[in-house]
Amino acid sequence: MKHSHSRTGRRLASLSIGGALLLCVSLVRAAVPTPVVIGPIPSPDVPGSPGHNYTFFATDLNFKDLGYVEEEFFISGTANVYDTPNPGGGIGAIPTAYPIANIVSSGHPYQTRIVVRRPSDPTKYNGVAILEWTNVTNNYDNEAFWYQTNDYLIRSGFAHVAVSAQAAGIHNAATGLRAWSPVRYGTLDVRDGGKVTGDALAYDIFSQAAQAVRSVLVVMGGLSTRIIIGAGTSQSAGHLAPYVNAVHPLSHVIDAAFLQVGGQIIRNDIDIPVFKVLSESEYVNYPSDYEVNVLQPDTDRFRVWGVAGTSHSDWYVQTMRQGVIQRDLGLPFNDTCDFPSRSRVQMRYVMNAALHHMIVWVNSGVSPPLAPSMQLTSATTPVAARDAYGNALGGIRNAEFAVPIALDNGTNSGPGLCFLRGTHVPFDQATLDALYPSHGAYMSAIAHVASENVRAGFLLEEDAESTKADAASSLVGTGLACGTLCLNIGQFAQHPSTTLLRDRTGFYRIVGGEALVETLNEATRHIATGYTFGNSPKGRHGFANGAALVRQYIEQVRQLEAEGHIVASVADRLVDDATTLVAALNAL
Repeated sequence: MKHSHSRTGRRLASLSIGGALLLCVSLVRAAVPTPVVIGPIPSPDVPGSPGHNYTFFATDLNFKDLGYVEEEFFISGTANVYDTPNPGGGIGAIPTAYPIANIVSSGHPYQTRIVVRRPSDPTKYNGVAILEWTNVTNNYDNEAFWYQTNDYLIRSGFAHVAVSAQAAGIHNAATGLRAWSPVRYGTLDVRDGGKVTGDALAYDIFSQAAQAVRSVLVVMGGLSTRIIIGAGTSQSAGHLAPYVNAVHPLSHVIDAAFLQVGGQIIRNDIDIPVFKVLSESEYVNYPSDYEVNVLQPDTDRFRVWGVAGTSHSDWYVQTMRQGVIQRDLGLPFNDTCDFPSRSRVQMRYVMNAALHHMIVWVNSGVSPPLAPSMQLTSATTPVAARDAYGNALGGIRNAEFAVPIALDNGTNSGPGLCFLRGTHVPFDQATLDALYPSHGAYMSAIAHVASENVRAGFLLEEDAESTKADAASSLVGTGLACGTLCLNIGQFAQHPSTTLLRDRTGFYRIVGGEALVETLNEATRHIATGYTFGNSPKGRHGFANGAALVRQYIEQVRQLEAEGHIVASVADRLVDDATTLVAALNAL
């Protein structure tokens, strides 16, 4: 079904700006065309079916239990080409703000898709939509911002709208949407039939997607959206930043912008709040264009937060997206970095706090707190300074990093994108014992830092409780030493372990999943007993009990799947990992 609506001026009551500017914004917004909308597009195939007639990267979270719906729409219209160039890299690649754009040519037809995730209960919607410019670094649509923030977005009642604005995600011959499902996506085109090169139409496509969210009722299921936050991660942050600088002054369809782990300098006369949250990787990994070279001072319209110990691509994001990557593209997880990869420091918790402050910022004009700067070694070749353990100094310091049990940083080496994946190497037992003589001492230190971060505004209370719960389930200070099969290091399948499986299970927020997590915590304690006491009756008994508990976990997963609380592809993945773990335990 097609939907198209003209749009007159709209006043955002949430924005505390002067009346004359509001009038101006309304008139400019009216000038951005509202696209024709088709949908929601039905998905006759079950996700994972070979026919691929379903939403690419459809969520594998149980949205029914979480109170959310996911719908896909096609949007079409005509777009301008501007003289604002496509950024060459996307992570600070161009260190100056673009001037306001000029139109080079007009009337270029396009059709693309948006994927909308929103509360199923209208009373649960907070009125804020995240409009994500999808990342196409790997030549397919990757909703990296969604994967980092989905927990907070769902529990807080946000809508999330993914916009396929760039050509690689649609036209790539191997993994683009048109190739992935010609039947479903064969009509999509963001290059005007080949007349336009690169991503020249992407800026207007993004603006018109925002208009669809505001103006076409079916897109949001009739929900009224007060605030739209443009968001981009890494490569897409590097496209969103020039959009904010050069095209936003013409369109004014977003109310704020959130750049994660990337983005160029933002113009100093910007009229909307712009937040930039960087991992440690952006301070160390880019010899020619790394983000530290384009840092700029905070203002009442701009904030940058650097999060020590985090990596550009981290454990949480990789875990959240790996299932759909395997399901839809058949790409197995392949991590061949030189060091065990992906920081376990939770960047998502800082992102959640930043989003919380951003809503206050838009509504009241009150700027977020200033963050401590990352400490750098020199002004000429700045990289993050480090302590005796190799962990970075300065920046926002989550409790799991400020009270360290591992080397966590933003660096690594090896093939491909290893330089983005960071490192996570647990401390040896002697170091842990020296730092934390008891579990109570460790818990006390974690609770203290978490409380301080809440007071400082860098951590939300609910995430502080999660941080403390994770610490409580750890073996730090208990006298038990984890070996390979219960150690939090690497990823499946190279490093099967109960702690990795516990994290993956918890990330899916399964109704009834608390019992699964506790079963794996208990299995970890028994397996650690096996490693601690070795080839003694107590040690052998520990390994046997651990294996039995993992088998119990498999039964619990299948039961929750039968009750409708776990998506089948997720249940299969969890069971496959657990089965691998049982086999490894039996081989000890």
